Amino acid sequence: MEVESVSNISSIPLEVVGLYGETFSTLMPKGMKDMSEVRQVPNHQEFYADVESKMSVITEINEYQSKVEDSKAAAFFFENMAKDNDAKSIHVSSQGNLEIPELKDFSTSYIIGDWQWCLKGRAGLRYHLRFRVHIAVIRLKNVTSDMLLNLSIPVTDQTSNEHKALLEKTFFEMAKSFKVNSWAVFKGGA
Repeated sequence: MEVESVSNISSIPLEVVGLYGETFSTLMPKGMKDMSEVRQVPNHQEFYADVESKMSVITEINEYQSKVEDSKAAAFFFENMAKDNDAKSIHVSSQGNLEIPELKDFSTSYIIGDWQWCLKGRAGLRYHLRFRVHIAVIRLKNVTSDMLLNLSIPVTDQTSNEHKALLEKTFFEMAKSFKVNSWAVFKGGA
């Protein structure tokens, strides 16, 4: 999937992907590879990536953060994930509420921003790596879980606004297609 040369592409092709043994499903860019086939992935995560574009999609089932207000959940997880990934700086571009048709009774929100790392390479050279990070948070209070959907891709100062808009459009299509097919994974769930 060649994502950098998207100036004349109006959308990234998507396909339905089952997650956690088909418990959930969502649209995802075509050609994404299930990384659990090549490396260890924690049980609470699903990790897909495209090696050409370096785009990744990670879903996580987390313990419900009862002390975090619904309106602040996306920022909480964005900052927490940036810290866990040793990001040196973060910038939020946009955030807000998100309506997912299949989950109208649940609080859902999103945040989009950049994380930057300052890495030390060979011979002591330093270089910067920046990722565009899109996170949707679905608060499943009835089963005391927070579900995260994360689309990330490396960007540079030369990444066009059209490219960023295409990624944002793809992220919203993915998030809005998210479905819970079975509550069985949650012991005693709804």
